[in-house]
Amino acid sequence: MLFKNVLVPYDESEHARSALHVALGMVGDDGDARVHVVSVVSVGAVSAPSLSGGAFDDPYAMGGFDYDAMMGALVQRMRTDMERVIADARDGAVCRVDVNAVVAPSAVEGIADYVESHGIDLVVMGRRGLGALRGMLGSVSFGVLRSVDVPVLTVK
Repeated sequence: MLFKNVLVPYDESEHARSALHVALGMVGDDGDARVHVVSVVSVGAVSAPSLSGGAFDDPYAMGGFDYDAMMGALVQRMRTDMERVIADARDGAVCRVDVNAVVAPSAVEGIADYVESHGIDLVVMGRRGLGALRGMLGSVSFGVLRSVDVPVLTVK
């Protein structure tokens, strides 16, 4: 099977950087291939702790708090950071690299939705241990394995 549309979920970890290098190494010399580097922003990632309590329990009721603008700024900052990392990791790869940040209820849901909506045929992602249960996959990696119908390659 030849992979042409590869997703690398990116969370700024060393595991994610390793997954990016592996994905670019697998398909980087194919000009027709595409690597999607995607960071998922949790819907609850932006909160207003200084606004909580008392009369400010509902930040949407305040005219000065623009949740959409804050999420947009966060997504743009993530895209800029990812583009820098990708530039360092490309190492001559000629494949197309798409950089995206998506907002979703959870990382697993964001990744699964992206796989389905973009016709991804392989997910290459970092894996993590669960403390004393060495060798087990992290919760996001495990969730993605259960949620998508394409191969998932986990990278240490």
